[in-house]
Amino acid sequence: MTEEQTKPITHKELVRRAVAWLRYAQKCGVVLAELRTQNTETPDALGFHGAGGSILIECKVSRADFLADQNKIFRRCAEIGMGDQRYFMMPKGLIVPAETPPGWGLLEVTPCQIRIAMPAGHKHANKRAEVAMLTSVIRRLELSTAVFVQPEPLLEEATP
Repeated sequence: MTEEQTKPITHKELVRRAVAWLRYAQKCGVVLAELRTQNTETPDALGFHGAGGSILIECKVSRADFLADQNKIFRRCAEIGMGDQRYFMMPKGLIVPAETPPGWGLLEVTPCQIRIAMPAGHKHANKRAEVAMLTSVIRRLELSTAVFVQPEPLLEEATP
């Protein structure tokens, strides 16, 4: 084995791979990663696809982190969580698919592949929280770039 294959994967690397998986494998046109907003939930990756659906991915690099995640309010009350589909992404072998919460999927990561070990079911996502997140992105774009055209001030008519 090479050093690359034996080195443990970092959370940052998992998030990077989650974003790529959402963008390319799931064809999500908008993908957000670790975006903090007014919401209590800050997903590791959240993708939106053309049919108006959303896919949430929570990345875990340790079993303890996975187990602690179950105590979050939006895990205990699934209806306030984001994502029409919800996945945990972890290094292969960290948990077995039967340990995933009901309706959650499991993405197993190896150095060369991401495999759906357990497909996600459909959840009723908190669309208000998702819209708040998208609104935050649009507001940030508006503040930081010239994406939006501002109306020009009216010219005063010349008086004779």
